[in-house]
Amino acid sequence: MPESRLHFSGRVRRALNDENLQRALTSAMTGIRGRRDAGFADFDFTKGREDLKQRRRANLDRLPELARQFAERLEAVGGQVHFAANAAEARDIIGQLCWNAAAEHARGAGVRPVVTKVKSMASEEIELNPYLESLGMEVVETDLGERMVQLTGTRPSHIIAPAIHLTKEDAARVFGTEPTVEAIQHHARISLRQKFIEAVVGISGANMAIAETGTVVLVTNEGNADLTVTLPPVHIALFGMDKLVGSYEDAIAQLRMLTRSGTGQRITSYVNWITGPSRSADIEQSLTIGVHGPGEMHCVILDNGRERMRDDPLFRDALTCIRCGACSNACPSFMAVGGHQFGHIYNGPIGLVLTPFHHGLSEADLPNTLCTQCNACQEACPVDIPLPRQILEHRRQGRKSLRKRALLGLWERPALADRVLRTGAPFTGAMAGAPKLAGRPYRDRAPQPRGRGEPLTIFASCMADRALPEAAVALERIAVAAGFDVGFPKGQWCCGLISANAGDFAGACKLNTSLVASLRNSKGPIVTPSASCFGAFTIDAADWGAKRASELAPRFRDSTRFVLQLLEQRPELVRRSDQRPRVAYHDSCQSLRQLGLKREPRRLLELAGYEVVDIPDIAKCCGFGGTFSVDWPGVAARLAQWKLEAIARTGCSLVASDNPGCLVHIAANARARRQEVRIAHVLELVAERLEPRPVSAR
Repeated sequence: MPESRLHFSGRVRRALNDENLQRALTSAMTGIRGRRDAGFADFDFTKGREDLKQRRRANLDRLPELARQFAERLEAVGGQVHFAANAAEARDIIGQLCWNAAAEHARGAGVRPVVTKVKSMASEEIELNPYLESLGMEVVETDLGERMVQLTGTRPSHIIAPAIHLTKEDAARVFGTEPTVEAIQHHARISLRQKFIEAVVGISGANMAIAETGTVVLVTNEGNADLTVTLPPVHIALFGMDKLVGSYEDAIAQLRMLTRSGTGQRITSYVNWITGPSRSADIEQSLTIGVHGPGEMHCVILDNGRERMRDDPLFRDALTCIRCGACSNACPSFMAVGGHQFGHIYNGPIGLVLTPFHHGLSEADLPNTLCTQCNACQEACPVDIPLPRQILEHRRQGRKSLRKRALLGLWERPALADRVLRTGAPFTGAMAGAPKLAGRPYRDRAPQPRGRGEPLTIFASCMADRALPEAAVALERIAVAAGFDVGFPKGQWCCGLISANAGDFAGACKLNTSLVASLRNSKGPIVTPSASCFGAFTIDAADWGAKRASELAPRFRDSTRFVLQLLEQRPELVRRSDQRPRVAYHDSCQSLRQLGLKREPRRLLELAGYEVVDIPDIAKCCGFGGTFSVDWPGVAARLAQWKLEAIARTGCSLVASDNPGCLVHIAANARARRQEVRIAHVLELVAERLEPRPVSAR
């Protein structure tokens, strides 16, 4: 039965209020990100990503062929391959293999057969442990993090770091030791040693399965994998068909990116290359510890929705995932609430994409709403999977909260929205963290073209019009100073981004089509102070089915690049001053990751006479996310808190950005925290430096 929203909301609140969890997550996430950056300091990430992406896509095209080749090669060296269409088939196959092994290698009457396991998300996917335990097996996780998770009766909270939600104090309580790394590791070694010796089956996953040789590759940082796959008489490797690669060259290319992306290492402590079972029947080993080594090796290759994913043009690239966890490490919401909330079995951004195929949409639609659409996951992904777009596609089919449905219903009726916003504007801003609407929207003060000068049309965006009209006013002032004849078609409203990000593509298309109609007869470039709306109109709208956007897209300009070009051509527009006020610059997610606006806003502020300071933010997202901040105000406030703490560390009392949504959200949370800081659009700061100060066009 799908989880209720009320219950899920309670889990999110508890995660936000759990100080121990918050300490564990922020410490782990910031540490991993730092190591990842260091790992790529001597390796070209862009070049490596492009190479690996092409290899993974090429292997995906050949997947049935690779599966057949892998089976032939493994069977040629004495191994066996089993294909499982779904989780139930995979469990049945492995259960039978384990019982066969137990019957042949029984340790004594009445003794539960021991099965040792190396960390494997595929085994979590098919819920293997409870199944084997129901058959009378003793299942022992041997990875330290997985062992902690098993003993606490929970699930892994991260694809590669299953116990990332726990501190060493938590681990000490689980194992009954002193809270030191040495004591915890010593206890794990002692408690697991006999289990390795007693095991009749060792189960692993596979980071890669090389078709040309029938080789399984395991990448680990603990010695438990060696003991699990070599000591028991039977080794079973369970992995999805997407783990198949064509050649050693493909595996090495993946290994270079996997370790750096996941843990920041050039290479992990252990890389096992396993080709078939051990036929040596090592006599010395047998005499010493009473085992004969893996005389059998079985590979269970799992479909469980993967073939369906491969056939879907939009989701196909998700199968190129190498399970490095970089998307989770980059995700601001994941750091705020953890993987047990941000996912089902597979967690993090990739988990939101995979879950509907493996476990059904109902298991993903509530965690899906925790995505801010910040694009950080795709930026960090070593194979460039379009995760934000894929998450959005699932969101289209998922449940929507009553609050979100009400907001979208209002927003998609501009006349009603106008009346409600005007009536409610005086009462906004009183609630902590809530945006403050302008008493007088920009449309009430916008100019009509005078017929003199080169024409320019302002698309204010609904956010700038209603919540940050100062940005549109500043754009108007700059344009007038440069000699433009500025117009503002009053019929304009919203580009559709707010609806699209909520998963309502039909509503987004309707809004976008109306916007095109209102701007169609305008003149000159259409300039907007909202970078995210510029990206939505010129890049995203086609995905919503808003075909008419292409009519006007060539005329659209983002204000940052537009005004920067003006000042570079006409530096006399701004006055010179010996004083250079310091301003902390916030990179909005869409500006930075979708539009590539990194240098431009900083250069613009420098030309206007400011000293720009970067913000050392641990989340790299303010938490606005359109309707995300409406759906999850607590999570949005936590991200804003991290942003404001980072701003405070810069020592700046002035903050700038080019995205009205971010600015309004940061300002609202600054008011709630009583933090004295001015939040301004880049254009406002440029307009304040104009020389001579233009006479108002109104």
